[in-house]
Amino acid sequence: MDGHGVDQATGGKLLNGVNNVPLYLKEREKIASHIILFGIKIPQGNVPEPLNLEDWQNELSSKPFSLTEASEYLGVSSVTLRRWVKQGRLLAYKLGRAYTFEVEELKKFKKSHRA
Repeated sequence: MDGHGVDQATGGKLLNGVNNVPLYLKEREKIASHIILFGIKIPQGNVPEPLNLEDWQNELSSKPFSLTEASEYLGVSSVTLRRWVKQGRLLAYKLGRAYTFEVEELKKFKKSHRA
């Protein structure tokens, strides 16, 4: 079985079957490509639920960014970001030598400082 719940023999039969479908060559290529890339979804009891994109984005947005992540998000160097924190232009939390930035604060800052 592959990661899509279809064994190689079944996959081969499907691809051969696609070649017998009376479609234009481009359409057959699209179908075969889709099967190869995404497989065939067969409901199975032991397969985890698909990822809920909205939940995943909400989870990511609730975790603070590191200095590197925040500088990449804002498109500036980490040196510039540290300077902005020291100047009070941007709020950050510092524990030891590590800076963390709240996602909502970064979003507000980025929105208000667009060129």
